[in-house]
Amino acid sequence: MASSFAANNDIEGQQMTVSVHQGDVQGKVDADVTSFYGIPYAHDPFTKARRFKAPQAYEKWEGVLDATKKTAPVPQPGREQTVELVGAAGDLTLNIWAPTAALQSNKQLPVMVWIPGGAFIRADAGEEAYNGTSFAKNDAIVVTVNYRVGVDGFMHLDGAPDNRGILDQIAALQWVQKNIANFGGNPENVTLFGQSAGAESVAILLGTDKAKGLFQQAIMQSPPMQFMTMEQADRVSQTFAKELGVSATISDISQIPLETLVTEVIDIGNTIKNRDQWGMMSWGGTAFLPVADGDVIKESPMRDLANNTDPAIPVIVGSTDQEARLYYVPGGAIDQIPATQRSQLLSDLSLNSASRNVYAPIKNEKSIGDSFADIQSDYTFRMPAVHIAEHLVNNGNKVWHYNFSWFSPAFDGKLGAAHFVDVPFTFNALDSEQAKSFIGDQPSQKLANTMHQNWIEFARSGQAPWDNYRLADRATMVFDTDSKIVNDPERDVRVLWKDYSF
Repeated sequence: MASSFAANNDIEGQQMTVSVHQGDVQGKVDADVTSFYGIPYAHDPFTKARRFKAPQAYEKWEGVLDATKKTAPVPQPGREQTVELVGAAGDLTLNIWAPTAALQSNKQLPVMVWIPGGAFIRADAGEEAYNGTSFAKNDAIVVTVNYRVGVDGFMHLDGAPDNRGILDQIAALQWVQKNIANFGGNPENVTLFGQSAGAESVAILLGTDKAKGLFQQAIMQSPPMQFMTMEQADRVSQTFAKELGVSATISDISQIPLETLVTEVIDIGNTIKNRDQWGMMSWGGTAFLPVADGDVIKESPMRDLANNTDPAIPVIVGSTDQEARLYYVPGGAIDQIPATQRSQLLSDLSLNSASRNVYAPIKNEKSIGDSFADIQSDYTFRMPAVHIAEHLVNNGNKVWHYNFSWFSPAFDGKLGAAHFVDVPFTFNALDSEQAKSFIGDQPSQKLANTMHQNWIEFARSGQAPWDNYRLADRATMVFDTDSKIVNDPERDVRVLWKDYSF
C-alpha cells in the first residue's frame, strides 16, 4: 500500500495521498480522519458516446487527483418549490472517510458502503447527513456512492439497459473490491447499507447475481420495494416523451437539456398521481423506478430477494414508526386530506375490514390525515421491511429487525418518527444544518450513540447486539431515547398485511 503525507497551506492541516488502480488520489486530513471526495469509479455517462449505457469503469488519470473538496452530485431536481437543476454532468464518483492511521497500515478495517436515497430521482452522496467521520473515528471505513437517477438512471428506453442506476452501484462496489485495502479496509468485510431508495437498492443487490461476492453484510433502512413492470415502464416513458413533444428514443431524449429533464421528472411524478388513469401507481409518488427487466431484476425486488439472496449474508432491516409524515407534515397537507382519499387508499389496497379498527381516526388524538399517513407509512415502508425480514428468515439468513420510534420535535412536534429522521442518528451526524431541519436543535445523543454503535458492531462482526428476528417471537429493537427489545410490536398491523404481495 502506498500513502504519504503532504503539507498544504490552502487547507487546514495536511493532505494524504493514496494510490488506487487508476493513479494517486489526495485527501484532506482532519486530525484522526482523512476524507476523499469525488473519486471517479466510472466515466462520465452523460456524454454522447456513453449516454444511457452501462457504466464504463474509469481508467487512469494523470498526476494526483485532488479529492479534498466536495464535488457535484449527478444531475437531479432540487427540493425547492421552483424546481431547478442540481448537480452536474460528469464522472460517477464516490466519497471515502478513513481513520488517518489506517492509511499507513494494513489494518483491514470493516468497510461500510452507503447507497443514498431520494426516490430514485435524487441521490447526493455528499450530503452532510451522510458524513462518515464518526464511523471512521470508530475504525470503520465509509464509502458513499453517487449513481444515476431519474431519466438517466431508471427511464426505460429501447436499446438501453434498464436499471442503469443499479448497474452504477455494482460498478462502485467493484471499485471498492479493487481499492479499499489501500485505505485500510478489508474487501472481504463489506457492509452494504442504505435508506429509502438506497435501501431498496440494497435489496435489489441482495437478489441479483450481478452483485454476488461484492459485500458480506447488509442493512436496509426503510426499504420501499416499489418497481415497475416492463409494460408500466414503457407507458411512463411514452407519457414522459409525449409531454416533452419528442419520441421515447435514446436519440430524442438525449437532445433534451438536463435542466428540462429534471423539471419534467417532477411533472411526470405529478401526472401519475391521477388515480383514475394510473391506478395503484398513483400512490407511489415517483415515476422512475427500478424495472423488472428480466436481467438485473428477474421477477420483482421482493421476490428476487426472497429467492436468490445468499443465506450466508446477515441482515438488519427496519423502518421508522411514522414514515409518511415526512411527505405530509412540512407543507401542511396532513391537515387537508379528505376522508374519501383515505377510504380510496384502503379500498385500493384491498385490506380487510379489520383495517378500519387498526387505522381508525381517534377523536382529539388522530385526524383523518394522521390515519392516512399511517396507512401510507405501512404500505410504502414499514410492511415491506417486515416482509423482507420474514422472507430472509425463511431463506436461512440471520436477521435483525428494528423500529425507529424517536419523535422529532421539528415542525412544532408534528413530524414525529418520520422518514429520514433516523439517518442523522445512524451516522451520529446530529450537528449539521441539514440534520437539524429534521431532528430539531436538541436531539437525543444517547440514541445516536446506541444506534451508531450497533451499526458499527454489525459491520465488524456480522452480529447485531440484540436478539435475532425469528417468526416465533419476532424480536424487534425499538430505537428511542431509551431503546429496548419488544417481541412483535406490530402484530395487529403485520397480520393485516400478511397476505399482501409487495
